[in-house]
Amino acid sequence: MYSFIKKNAGFTAVIILLVLFIQFIQNSLFLSFKELGKWLMEKESGPFIISHFKVFLLLIWFLGIIYSKRLFQSSIIYKIFFLLSLPFLMYAWNLKLRVMPLYNLAKERGDKVGKVYINDNVFGYTHAPFSTGYRQLGEGDIIIHHDAEGFRIPVNFVHSGKRPGFLVLGCSVSYGDACRAEKTFPYLLSKSMNGDYFNASVSGYGLSQMVLKAEKYINEKHPDYVIVQYSPWLADRSKTYYQNFLGGKFPIPYFSKKGLEMPVFSPKGLKMPLADFKNTPNNTWDFSKFYLKVTPVLAYQDINSMITRIKSVLGIIPKPLNDNEKIEEYGYDRIYQACKRNHARMILWTSGTGFSFPTKLPPTKLITNKEIIKVYIDSLFMRLHPTGNFNAYQHFYGHWYVPKGSKDSVFADGHPNDYAHKLISDEILKNIKEREDSSE
Repeated sequence: MYSFIKKNAGFTAVIILLVLFIQFIQNSLFLSFKELGKWLMEKESGPFIISHFKVFLLLIWFLGIIYSKRLFQSSIIYKIFFLLSLPFLMYAWNLKLRVMPLYNLAKERGDKVGKVYINDNVFGYTHAPFSTGYRQLGEGDIIIHHDAEGFRIPVNFVHSGKRPGFLVLGCSVSYGDACRAEKTFPYLLSKSMNGDYFNASVSGYGLSQMVLKAEKYINEKHPDYVIVQYSPWLADRSKTYYQNFLGGKFPIPYFSKKGLEMPVFSPKGLKMPLADFKNTPNNTWDFSKFYLKVTPVLAYQDINSMITRIKSVLGIIPKPLNDNEKIEEYGYDRIYQACKRNHARMILWTSGTGFSFPTKLPPTKLITNKEIIKVYIDSLFMRLHPTGNFNAYQHFYGHWYVPKGSKDSVFADGHPNDYAHKLISDEILKNIKEREDSSE
């Protein structure tokens, strides 16, 4: 025993000193390399890299004290264990850091997240049928509910089947994130025209998913009007293999030079048992059980992502297209063609958010298409509330609330508020009636 301690004392001392040095003066280390330190801290990767480096040193120490030259040369099992233990344990630590935010979310809001989203081999993900969840806004919650096909509806709403029928396509803006369903423009518009509606919008969606939703549900529902959101980030979300969600990532449909591509592998990133761990004891054993349930999903994503990267380099699968204008022209034209085949009127409306100033205009090809009804919501907002001040724009567009014990309102969310949804509904209705009057 004494000889073992004596043999490894110097090696152990060096490792401990290095770890202590990094632990206690890493801020000084960043100051010594200002630009590098600034980049690390801005990217929020500084603590992540430092943590990995310290664990790496500790694992090197562990391997150093268990190394046996005789066993390494004589035992295949020992050799395999020794060579693979370092990358395996480093990966296990990497997973631990990625699982921790998920565990914290489970403890904070596991019962409120609800099982709203499910993975889908075509769309990447979509709403679960008859699912109910909650959206936190300020200090309260907004209930969100979906029908048999995952369309958002008010609680206890029943589809009437009345004409005209509306199909709505978009992301969280059209979905009505941060608003109650009965305050969103799809519901208000259908009520104004005494028709039925299907809000197929999903938070986080891009244009690729909107195209596939359009082609599926225009054929199935035969709507009279298809209301399609135009925002520049919809193309951005459609030029990547993956959607990031809850600390993981899963594949989604995307655009390539060849057209619209399906997800590169079967997505499973939403199998996170958050609600199951909301009320369990917050301790090491509980985290270990959560870790063992979540890490297979993350490992599945990592392995398939690596295979996808290899296939992409070898040209086995198409790479995402990086031209937003081509993506928009191609994607929106596919929606228009689906409308044309089914004698539905396409309504294209432009939208910014309270997170930023108004969006850019759609491509010329869309603007000049006289068959498409264009509704420029951004222009309407700026006419009604002319301002060059971003905070002022946020106030009339986004969500604000007054915290308990405070007299001042606080910005809560940049999605359209109730007032904005009412303006959107009224403006779309106005354009529909103008088109109908001109065609008589």
